[in-house]
Amino acid sequence: MGLFTWQNIYSVGVEQIDNQHKKLFEIANRFHAAFVDRATRTTLVGIFNELIDYTAYHFADEERLMRDHNYPDYERHKANHDKLVALVMTYKRQLETNEPDVEQRAMDFVKTWLNGHILGMDRNYRACLKPQTTT
Repeated sequence: MGLFTWQNIYSVGVEQIDNQHKKLFEIANRFHAAFVDRATRTTLVGIFNELIDYTAYHFADEERLMRDHNYPDYERHKANHDKLVALVMTYKRQLETNEPDVEQRAMDFVKTWLNGHILGMDRNYRACLKPQTTT
């Protein structure tokens, strides 16, 4: 079983964002599986880089939707995205430099980030974006 299982509680009510969150779960689950299987650091870095790339795509799309719908808390949400990106990049550097035990810390961060951000901040824009979209 993966680290993340999609449940309706994670839905923000915007189909394209829910689909992107599902993809983030899928990549995080691959990172977790590789970690559990004691994959090489190169493999872990490759999956983590994929997570970073997809996160950048997702954040840009989410921010565009918030701007398009005049989401009133856009600036705070964007600042949170920027903080998350900075933290992810720190873990990336640590993975690339073979810092001991960083794999577990990176996995714990991803778990906390995905759960906290989706169930917290992302659910806040639901009312602003949902009227123009379907799930």
